[in-house]
Amino acid sequence: MISKSPAETVKLAFSVAKKSQKGGLICLYGDLGTGKTTFTKGFMKELGIDNFSVKSPTYTYVRQYKHPKTKIYHIDLYRLDNVDQLLVEEIQEILDDRKNIVVIEWADKLDGYLEYGKKTEISFKYLDEESREINVKYE
Repeated sequence: MISKSPAETVKLAFSVAKKSQKGGLICLYGDLGTGKTTFTKGFMKELGIDNFSVKSPTYTYVRQYKHPKTKIYHIDLYRLDNVDQLLVEEIQEILDDRKNIVVIEWADKLDGYLEYGKKTEISFKYLDEESREINVKYE
């Protein structure tokens, strides 16, 4: 899909969130400024996280949000330079509960470290100031 605005990216996020309400892993890939955070905000809003705001991951990579039916996790690895085994174990423990909903920005930094069955992979590519190519792959 070609997104021509943040609103179109949020609309896609709503659609993915509806399919993820029973749990799942959503991996976001793409360069800085391609729409991953916009997508995440829309995704969280659709799941009822009204006051969701993406905070800088300066002190923590993992944030948990309360949901009536499950736990929702937002993991932002932008500032991660080296993969730490403790962080990998923490994230794997979160993923082991298949009811959890987990969104990972910069998921490519964990490629090969985590075990998970079906997941949704979404890649974002900058086309121009107003347009992004977004590819969604459901496994």
